[in-house]
Amino acid sequence: MLRELSIENVAVIRSALLQPGAGFTVLSGETGAGKSMCLAALRLALGGRADPALVRAGAETARVRAVFEDPPKAVRTRLDELGIPQDDLLALSREIGRTVRGACRVNGSLVSSAVLREIGDQLVDVTAQGASQRLLRPAAQRSVLDDAGGEAVAAALRRTGLAVGAWRAARAELAAARQAAGRSAETVAAARDIIADLDPLSLISGEDQALVVERARLRHAAAIRAALSELADAGGGEGGAADVLAAVLPGIEDAAALDTSLEPLVEAGTDLVERARELRRDCLHALDTVSLDSGRLAEVDERLDLLARVTRRFGSLDAGLAALAAARRTVDAAEGRDRVDELSGAVECAAAEAASAAAELSRLRRAAARTLERQVSGELHRLELPHARFRVLLGATPAADGLDLGDGLPVRCHEHGTDDVEFRLATHRDMLPAPLGEGPSGGELSRLALALSAVVAESEPVCLVLDEVDTGIGGETAARVGDTLAAIGGRRQVIAVTHRAEVAARASDHLVLRRGSSGAEGTATAITVQGDERVDEIARLLSGRLTAAARARARELLHEGSAAEPAPRRPRRAASTM
Repeated sequence: MLRELSIENVAVIRSALLQPGAGFTVLSGETGAGKSMCLAALRLALGGRADPALVRAGAETARVRAVFEDPPKAVRTRLDELGIPQDDLLALSREIGRTVRGACRVNGSLVSSAVLREIGDQLVDVTAQGASQRLLRPAAQRSVLDDAGGEAVAAALRRTGLAVGAWRAARAELAAARQAAGRSAETVAAARDIIADLDPLSLISGEDQALVVERARLRHAAAIRAALSELADAGGGEGGAADVLAAVLPGIEDAAALDTSLEPLVEAGTDLVERARELRRDCLHALDTVSLDSGRLAEVDERLDLLARVTRRFGSLDAGLAALAAARRTVDAAEGRDRVDELSGAVECAAAEAASAAAELSRLRRAAARTLERQVSGELHRLELPHARFRVLLGATPAADGLDLGDGLPVRCHEHGTDDVEFRLATHRDMLPAPLGEGPSGGELSRLALALSAVVAESEPVCLVLDEVDTGIGGETAARVGDTLAAIGGRRQVIAVTHRAEVAARASDHLVLRRGSSGAEGTATAITVQGDERVDEIARLLSGRLTAAARARARELLHEGSAAEPAPRRPRRAASTM
């Protein structure tokens, strides 16, 4: 859910902090107060197109920041892939400048606008002024249809994903075998020669550097042993430093008994004696590891000469190891030529299983599509689109290397099956249902998003932001829209810009944008209204004037709205300034 939206220097807004509720929140206000700018700022934070014209007059940079809590699992997985640190909250921020380049950030980490948009699309569905960041995407439409299909579609989707994965793996293995079968005899013979030369050597990465160090120790073992012996004798041997210090310690101990300030010197002297003796022990231990072994020296010299020949041939020891691994793969693949027929049969079996799973998934999707069409069309009729017809089209894309579902025409197939899902909408009697990006207006798209949310419980619901949802409606229809929004707000966050009192009265939280002035510069203020302030705002939406009759009707509408089950709420500050 969107926890807060902070805005700086966007159009008329100098600064703002909006904190919508967890359920259904409305934004209202007079024309020009800044409602559209709030939605434009949110789209910026979600990765929308950056227009320098949005920077407030007199400012050089505009900044927006959207903070979310409980992001979907898919978003957390994507953040891990990008190496972006995660916390309890997720922050998307955007800067745009008049003359300087802007910046996009996720949890403080710089990202591209494409990455910001990818993450933003999974958090919020903004349907405003004819632009939906999510509903227009085919993948999102397919996801909504699958959610509408319930557990039956979900199970078929899992089976299809596994079957298609097995089919792809079998095809890859067959392709590798066929490639190996096409290799020349000379290539395979050369690979066998490399294996015959290098395999008996039992090469180890980094072995040459380790042997160079060992050879130096063996060649100079006598000098190393002499140095260690001298140091051991000087430190803790008979007559060494430890004995000298130990002999004089009793004198300083007696002096410390008379003058306690000398006690640190006693401790230091005692510590030095122990350290000198410890030094001797370490030297003697090191002596045990240094041997005068001419036989081992000869072995090391011989091994290094062998490794040097490998290095001259391949460039380095690691390159030789890589050549050996490649040769083994070549020979293994060549020896698997006889498996081509066997693998071809495995691919056919995997393809049949994938085709069966994909066909069953398509069948269930078609059934879910017909049900979804009826439910959404009925919901649109309730929302004052009496002639609306919602259609879900399922198609497939031909592909030469695709999956044959039994009709001899292979089609593209992925882990989601073979179906291309497209939503279409007609809102007038004489219209043909058109793709969502071509025909419907912003208000119609908003009502479609509302209808879909009312009938489909999505597996990972995003925050739903709606503008123009109440365009062209009034009275009882507006009340039905408000009731629907409130019901959706019980299971997901909904934010709607509204001009209708009947809609606003159903919200669990109400933000009002008010226009002010500071000299020649326009400003705006965002206020969370409650009590009498909210009654006044509902009355203003009703009649434009704060009359006694308008206030009385406003209280009636609020009472009707409060009769619904309240959405979960969280503590919030009462007001913010823009």
